[in-house]
Amino acid sequence: MAQEESSEGLRDMDSGDKYLIIIILIMVLAAAVPAVLSYYVVKKYQKTYWLFNHSIILYPYYYMTYIVAALVAMSNDIYFSGETQGFTLFVIFLVNPLTLGVLISDFVINAHGHVEPERLARLNMIIKLVHIPAYVIHFVLGLLGTLASVWGIGFILWAVIIDLITIAITGTHAVSCVIGISKKKTVNKWILVTAAILSYIYCVDVVVSIVFYIIVRKKSRSLSVADNVTESYIRKGFSRE
Repeated sequence: MAQEESSEGLRDMDSGDKYLIIIILIMVLAAAVPAVLSYYVVKKYQKTYWLFNHSIILYPYYYMTYIVAALVAMSNDIYFSGETQGFTLFVIFLVNPLTLGVLISDFVINAHGHVEPERLARLNMIIKLVHIPAYVIHFVLGLLGTLASVWGIGFILWAVIIDLITIAITGTHAVSCVIGISKKKTVNKWILVTAAILSYIYCVDVVVSIVFYIIVRKKSRSLSVADNVTESYIRKGFSRE
């Protein structure tokens, strides 16, 4: 009898280990595949850069959708049903590794200067602006949490943690953009350092992203005009000869 119980325990342990290995493999693939794919695609087609950053753009909204689904499930007494568990696994084991892989890819891409400065600054600004509704909703959720009972503490913690993770992700993405812009030497290094640091400060990061985009666009276009003028003078010199 004891031998049968021990053998059953070993079988359960083996099956648990298999599931753990499968989950780890899925997480690794979710991080590695987009990272490698985005590097080679963006290297040839700069316009696809924003597409590979969709997990960063939509990051807080994945969790927002999850909490709505969880609340609906709780109200219908089906909390953590098969569907809810599936969405939980999707958010935790796919979205997070995918976002991590994209961030790593961003650093590699921008370290090689594959994307134009203006495009980088614009995407950084768009990401910050797109996340404003999420921050507002989380703020309202936190306020509602103060009015609720014990469950309210969960709402407050949820709002704070997701906001902190989101701003950490967008701030890190901003740093990768700053690295890419620095490769083209279009903006003063102190402006770049200041923009990178302030990108981690709540609310300030949005204003900084807008101002930074305006500066980068102005510098990039003035350099482009100067290059065109220089090129035209060179062509005229050759034509006279």
